[in-house]
Amino acid sequence: MPELSRPTRARSADEKHQRREEILQAAERLWNSTPYAELSMNQVAREAQLAKGTLYLYFSTKEELFMALLNKKLLGVLDDLARQLQAQPGRTPTETADLFADCAQENESLRRLLILAPLVLERNISVETNVTFKKNLWHAAQNLLSAMPFEEKTSLRFLRHVYALVVGWQQITEPNKAIQILKDAGVVTVTLNFEDEFRLSLRAVANVLATETA
Repeated sequence: MPELSRPTRARSADEKHQRREEILQAAERLWNSTPYAELSMNQVAREAQLAKGTLYLYFSTKEELFMALLNKKLLGVLDDLARQLQAQPGRTPTETADLFADCAQENESLRRLLILAPLVLERNISVETNVTFKKNLWHAAQNLLSAMPFEEKTSLRFLRHVYALVVGWQQITEPNKAIQILKDAGVVTVTLNFEDEFRLSLRAVANVLATETA
């Protein structure tokens, strides 16, 4: 177990921001290898080399902590997508779909968080925290929408399909012990791959939406 060698409290605003980022980084490291149900605030505190009481100065619950992690990762992805679209305007529907598919493939931990959001995280945080999250998300989405190669209404529909397909295909392709046992026994022979299925679905959606508004 790492020693708690750092001060228990950050004093300045910059120190508090840095401490908060370190907590989120610790939570993400654990999230990359541990199911949500098996994670605890105590584990995050140890990973961040903090006393548990110090962790609660920044996040009052596990759900609030992981909602903050989701918020950070999702806003970063949306900003990155907007920059790439702005740097290469005029993409075809298929090229736009591929950009989003590449991004989704590179962000498995975010895909897993998106599954948790409506069923676990949002139901166990305050309304105020949830409103702040959605407000930040909407502002980032506006920036992305302005960079999309479709008209705004079509772009918004496309983003909604992106979300639905990410969550759906992530759930379907998540590792499952029962399915693995059936595969080993030769009962189940079909193997689904997130990247292939998501890309195929998203290309179809992008091209249909583009055709409807042509």
